[in-house]
Amino acid sequence: MNIETERKFLIERPTENLLRAQPGIRILDMVQTYLMPDGNTERRVRRITENGADSCIYTEKRPVDGSKISRYEDERTVSEEEYRRLTADCISELTKTRFSFPYGGHTVEIDIYPYDIGGDALEGKAVLEVELSSPDEAFDLPRFITVLRELTGTREFSNKALAKPKRAE
Repeated sequence: MNIETERKFLIERPTENLLRAQPGIRILDMVQTYLMPDGNTERRVRRITENGADSCIYTEKRPVDGSKISRYEDERTVSEEEYRRLTADCISELTKTRFSFPYGGHTVEIDIYPYDIGGDALEGKAVLEVELSSPDEAFDLPRFITVLRELTGTREFSNKALAKPKRAE
């Protein structure tokens, strides 16, 4: 199991044209489905569409004792059949578009949510993540990014908190 260390920020939403113009840009449409937890292990499965091609990734995350910035993470690719089986255990779901590009030796990921979440909490805003090799690693953000506040270690804007509960059928 790997350790994921990331910092997360609420930012003013850059224009899509500005994001698309970034060197090395990848645009990923995601459906992120949260599954019933297994103890303190968060479980999810993602369908990622990039350039018309789909892939499905199963992920488990659990806390690293005493850290607000790092979590244990285990990911694996799953088949379409396994994806459908896993999503039957859905408790909530999130859709977003991720703009991912290299910057200053790191990968900057900007998530834009296509629906209103929690009133005006994300209106005109986006969430930026940057993965680090250690909690104290220095990094720079592009000059066009306006950080409103750091979200690292908070649950308020976690993807799981933003996901919409599955409706009873």
